[in-house]
Amino acid sequence: MTAPNVGNPTHPAVTNQMRLPRTAALGPGRGGQQRLLIDAPAGAAEIYLHGATVTSWVPRGASEVIFTSRQAVFDGATAIRGGIPLCLPEFGVGINGDAVPKHGWARIAPWRLLTVTTTDGGGVRALLSVSRDRLTALYEVEVGETLRLGLSLRNEGTEPRTVEAAAHTYLSVHDVTASRISGLAGAPYSDNLARSSQEARHVQEGDVTIGGPVDRIYDSAEPITVTDPGHQRTIGIDKRNAPSTIVWNPWSTYSAPLPDMADDEFPAMVCVESGAVREHAPTIEPGASWSMQVTLSVESTAV
Repeated sequence: MTAPNVGNPTHPAVTNQMRLPRTAALGPGRGGQQRLLIDAPAGAAEIYLHGATVTSWVPRGASEVIFTSRQAVFDGATAIRGGIPLCLPEFGVGINGDAVPKHGWARIAPWRLLTVTTTDGGGVRALLSVSRDRLTALYEVEVGETLRLGLSLRNEGTEPRTVEAAAHTYLSVHDVTASRISGLAGAPYSDNLARSSQEARHVQEGDVTIGGPVDRIYDSAEPITVTDPGHQRTIGIDKRNAPSTIVWNPWSTYSAPLPDMADDEFPAMVCVESGAVREHAPTIEPGASWSMQVTLSVESTAV
């Protein structure tokens, strides 16, 4: 595609006079919300500045990897249902169980687009930032044959600060009941759907399969493979400095009450999230930074 050299430099979330490569364009998307569209030789993507949410990634010659609900709300206030929202500085209700809003403020904050550049591999790299409550986040999204996400948090305060962070990745699958999640065998996990704390702790046996609602936090920094036989592919998730893996699917049990998710969509998605939450949450000293990285890749299994 041919994009304008300059998107909308007067928009408050855009660096003044920032020039865009011809493989990227900035403009209004759903709900009139600003989004960065990328159509590069190595892959295409869509990134909304609301929450810095990646809502689409298509490696060149492949099909959509990211699930975004057709009923997702794009109003600049509500978290986008799907994509890759960033959960920080809390995950869920937080370590103390009282976090408001749920999953922290980053996924509903307006992020600032700092730079958009091309890469040597025929892709595009976007750098976004947000600052709030003496915490500054830098988020680098590199779109190509792989999708690389790099998050860095800096403590601008005067006291040590413990934060949780996760890339809440919604993956598009043909049929979640036929998919398998490998790489977690032997990992301890906390079942958030357990009736009591005594029943919550388990150890994963074999691959993870989905046949009902799942909401688990695994203690695992290992790479993950999601087998998606209906799309004849596997999705790889490699990560650095992200000792937590979260697996979530609401099933009909919990998707039905969600106004921003259609009743028939839960079989077509599974969240495999990477981060550092609960006992793995980093404590950042004043003036110091912490970072993590997640890389998604796709391999065809078609014969």
